Amino acid sequence: MKKHLLSLAAAAALLAAMPAHAISFNGVTGGDASVTDYSTDGLLSFDLDFSSFAPTTLSYTIDAADLLGGGLSFNAVLRNLIGAGGVGVEGYSFSLSSGLFGNLGTVTRQFGGTSSTSFSGSNALVSFSSLEFLDVEIGDPLGHGGGQMNWLIGGLNAGDSLSLTVTAVPEPETYALLLSGLGMVGWLTRRRRPQAQAQA
Repeated sequence: MKKHLLSLAAAAALLAAMPAHAISFNGVTGGDASVTDYSTDGLLSFDLDFSSFAPTTLSYTIDAADLLGGGLSFNAVLRNLIGAGGVGVEGYSFSLSSGLFGNLGTVTRQFGGTSSTSFSGSNALVSFSSLEFLDVEIGDPLGHGGGQMNWLIGGLNAGDSLSLTVTAVPEPETYALLLSGLGMVGWLTRRRRPQAQAQA
């Protein structure tokens, strides 16, 4: 019996000493996008289906095995379902709570046109030459190869909490509609307030 207990204790100690095996997805906050996470050792990967322009934040915990390659690879498929696909997206912005973008890989559009990428520390922006109405591949999420390269996130340590906020950037006409709608609501509220006070 003692030998059995000693072997169980030794096995438990060995398991406790082993590093964790993969990045842990903790969930989503904000926005109303649908997320499917595919992350694994050293790779942050997901599909994100946008149904509005609200920012979506994905939360992760970094494990030791994720940093063996010198940084965390990143790829994603971003789907534009805003207005049932009838509303164009001008680009996507990315913001990290910790770590830094070390290298921006490829961006593949489905609707045509070109894209440009820029990054500064924990922020990155993908801009499109013409509106995008369909899917965008960040890095190489489908494993095509052929010149597609994942992005790289550096400056992380095992145990770090990482939040990645992704925002679909609306076309300028959408901004104008949103602002005019807010202006109309403000005007109606202001107009009704004196009438309600007069009746009281």
